[in-house]
Amino acid sequence: MNPIVSHVGICTDDLESSIRFYTQALAFIEVAKTTVGPEIGPLIEIEASELQLQSHFLERESFRLELMQFGHPAALGVKDPAAFNTIGLTHLAIRVDDIDATLQKVQEFGGRIMAHTEVGDSSINVKLIYVLDPNGVRIELMQIPGDPRLAPGEPV
Repeated sequence: MNPIVSHVGICTDDLESSIRFYTQALAFIEVAKTTVGPEIGPLIEIEASELQLQSHFLERESFRLELMQFGHPAALGVKDPAAFNTIGLTHLAIRVDDIDATLQKVQEFGGRIMAHTEVGDSSINVKLIYVLDPNGVRIELMQIPGDPRLAPGEPV
């Protein structure tokens, strides 16, 4: 059997605002939710007898995103992205038809625009820019004509 990509997970300290951001600003659809406790501790490497985790799954096209909020222990970290050349996951990329309209929604639903990252070529209707979700996760918005199923660049 071939491996199948299931989802990407994002930890949040405000589940409702994260759900609103992804559904209202980026057109994801909420498809499932679950609550787990200490039984999941070994898998996620958190030892807490009172572990509480709410998890909501959202989808867009065939991509699934898991938003997680801990009731106990509380979420850790800062809401700023690491330097782009930091090893590990750097960003999510989402194609949109109209970046300007999407940027308005990003701000309306608690995201931040990284205006200094905008690049593009208006003669071919290409525009790229990074935004941050309410948790500080970097998202690349891509307005690119053509088949969205094709990866950018030359085929290998």
